[in-house]
Amino acid sequence: MKLLAILTEDLQANAGQPKGQLAVIGYRLAHAARKPLDQPPRIWALPIGLVYRLLVEWVLGIEIPWGTKIGRRLRIYHGVGLVINDRAQLGDDVRLRQGITIGNSGHGVDCPVIEDGVDIGASAVLLGGITVGSHASIAAGALVTKDVPAGGQAKGNPAVIKEPRPVPVVEEGNRG
Repeated sequence: MKLLAILTEDLQANAGQPKGQLAVIGYRLAHAARKPLDQPPRIWALPIGLVYRLLVEWVLGIEIPWGTKIGRRLRIYHGVGLVINDRAQLGDDVRLRQGITIGNSGHGVDCPVIEDGVDIGASAVLLGGITVGSHASIAAGALVTKDVPAGGQAKGNPAVIKEPRPVPVVEEGNRG
C-alpha cells in the first residue's frame, strides 16, 4: 500500500509531464523490485530492471539507476539527458530539468546529497561529495562542486554560492 501512495504522489507531482510520469513511475517500480539494496537483485527483479533501463534510459534518454535513493514527489521537467549516479541521494520534492548531471567528480565514489525541495535548472552539473541544502536553487548551466546551504543559490561555471537572504523580522510596534 505504501508503494501505491508514493506512485500516486509522483503522478500528481508530474502532472502535465507524461515523460516525467513515465520515468518516475518506472524508477519506483524497478526500485521496489530491486530491494533490499544492500544485496544482489532478486532473480525475478532482473527482467523488471531490464525493461526499465530499455524504456527509460534508451528510449526516453533519462538515466536514473534503480538503486538510487530518491525521496517522494520527484518532479522531472522534460528530462532528456538527465544523468544521476546510483550513489547520489535526492530528498523529497526535488525538481529536475533536462541535461542535468548529478555524479562523482571522478576522484572517488562520493556523490551529491540533494536535500528536500531543491530546484535544479537545465544543464546544471553537480559533482562530488557535496550537500545541497533544503530549498536551495541551482541555476541553469551551473557547475556545482561545493556545498550549497539551505535556501541558498548556486549560479555560474564555476558556481558562485549565495547564502540565503535573512527574512526581516517585523515587530508589532514598527509596522509603518
